[in-house]
Amino acid sequence: MKVDPIRIILEPDFKADCNIYLISGNEITLMNKIKDFLIYNLKKTGQFEIQRIMNVGSIDENFSLFNKKKLFIVNSIDGLGKVSVSFLKKSNNIFMFISENSPKTNSIKKSILNEKNISIIDCYELAKDSKLKILNNFLNQNNININEGLFWDLIDMLDNRYMLLEKELAKLKEIDSKNINYKILKKTIFNNDELDDKIFFKLINSSEIIVNSYNSAVTNDVEANKLYFSIKKFTNLILNYEDKNDFENNIPRYLFREKKDFISIFSKFNLNKKKKLIDLIFNTDKAMRKNSGLSVVMGLRFLLNLKKIIIS
Repeated sequence: MKVDPIRIILEPDFKADCNIYLISGNEITLMNKIKDFLIYNLKKTGQFEIQRIMNVGSIDENFSLFNKKKLFIVNSIDGLGKVSVSFLKKSNNIFMFISENSPKTNSIKKSILNEKNISIIDCYELAKDSKLKILNNFLNQNNININEGLFWDLIDMLDNRYMLLEKELAKLKEIDSKNINYKILKKTIFNNDELDDKIFFKLINSSEIIVNSYNSAVTNDVEANKLYFSIKKFTNLILNYEDKNDFENNIPRYLFREKKDFISIFSKFNLNKKKKLIDLIFNTDKAMRKNSGLSVVMGLRFLLNLKKIIIS
């Protein structure tokens, strides 16, 4: 069965009635958080000996000297399928598979989706409704009160990646809720937001302007990654809406100066261009994970390729 990762985060004592977990997706920080949550909750239910292995073939079902159950953390889905799942389900041990999305992962998930005693947990960048649940929970737990307008501003500002969102929320604990306003929120959450916005909205200009703006703003891999993921927020908005009015109504309020240009960029996209954009993001994500030391170069390449898609 499929399990919503946000449910696992928001339910302190979450426990699935299964002994096989498959954590997959493309949002690594959320995958790691879910893994940590599950391990913590499983350890509360009994004494487990944790064993980290590469794949199903490496599983040693022998009990330890103290007859503890084993929690196998499996870093590859190689060998996982209906046959091996049927075998593992008969075990008293627990198996947790961690795998980023790939054609092989998706094929395996499809083949075992209806199997009992297995939880499939897909982890992707957070959608607005997921951020809403997380923010409501955070505010309630910390007795922080903000008005409705600021609440929705904060939803727009928070990062779509879980661990970054968690760090951004932690900053709010340091602010007296009586003093929280839009200006303080923006300064606290995005101390470099204006710069990122300007570069994105220059994509309709010449390549020379884009290159100069990028080289002035980005000097290291950390800045390149931050800029890239900030711009992905804007591209996600473009991908999420087909109707121009729906898109316009969901543009974050803090982009009021850029709203006209944003609508202009959105209007240039059709279904074919959106498919190209999805491919570009997928390939850039993959390249940045494998070549973290080249983020500055890949960030600029992403911008120029994005410009090509927009103006084509």
